[in-house]
Amino acid sequence: MRKMMKLTAGALAALTVATPVMAADAPAAQITAYKAEAVTIDGNLDEWKLDSPAVVKNAEQIIRDAVFWQGESDCSANFYLAWDETNLYMAAEVTEDTPLGAIEMLPIDAEDNLKLFISTDPAADPARTEYGMNDFLVYFVMNEGYWDTAIDRSMVPKESRGRFVSKGMDGGESVLEGYECAVSMTTTGFNWEAVIPWTCFSNENIPVYAPKAGDVLSCNFAITDISYPCPGTEYIPQMAWNGTQNINTNPGEWGSVTLAE
Repeated sequence: MRKMMKLTAGALAALTVATPVMAADAPAAQITAYKAEAVTIDGNLDEWKLDSPAVVKNAEQIIRDAVFWQGESDCSANFYLAWDETNLYMAAEVTEDTPLGAIEMLPIDAEDNLKLFISTDPAADPARTEYGMNDFLVYFVMNEGYWDTAIDRSMVPKESRGRFVSKGMDGGESVLEGYECAVSMTTTGFNWEAVIPWTCFSNENIPVYAPKAGDVLSCNFAITDISYPCPGTEYIPQMAWNGTQNINTNPGEWGSVTLAE
């Protein structure tokens, strides 16, 4: 049964208080996404090449509410990408002491979630400081049985959106057509696996990306962890692979992924 919580105005305001963020002087992070071969979306990562993870485990990677993070066993993750001509594949090995803790009625960025920041334009300037037409922020809400998804485009200048606007940001939806995900629980958290058709990042004004080996795409990852038993009365740590809290508006702080055979 989906968990329901009514929040007071004060508790909701507490969720929005941000901690100071780290300096944006870290070198750009890079991973490799291998071409997928017979990936089955079942939460089992045996088919994956796991030698190029985007690792999120250090205190320096906390971009919000750092004082409430209790270490790697509280919240950390290895993220992976794979690809083929039709789909983007994403996986995560998540270590978390209160897994799958999304709670309805919270703002979507205060839910237990994974976030993918992705460009579908290999020609985009990796040092750009403003979201462009092919830049997307995707939310994957972690609530067993209710795998909500959303796409945030609010930070893209109106003239650059190509009429591709935000979807699902109020929660309670899965806006990625053709999306599938699966979870397998582990002794320290869970493994998550998903397939996202490239068509999810297109419309009548934005062509479907045609990936090829050698392409380099800007990308980033984040994880949000709400703990029990008192959601709404505590702050909610968030960690990112690269950059600061500015990654929500500045792709120049993302890392990159190289598509490989």
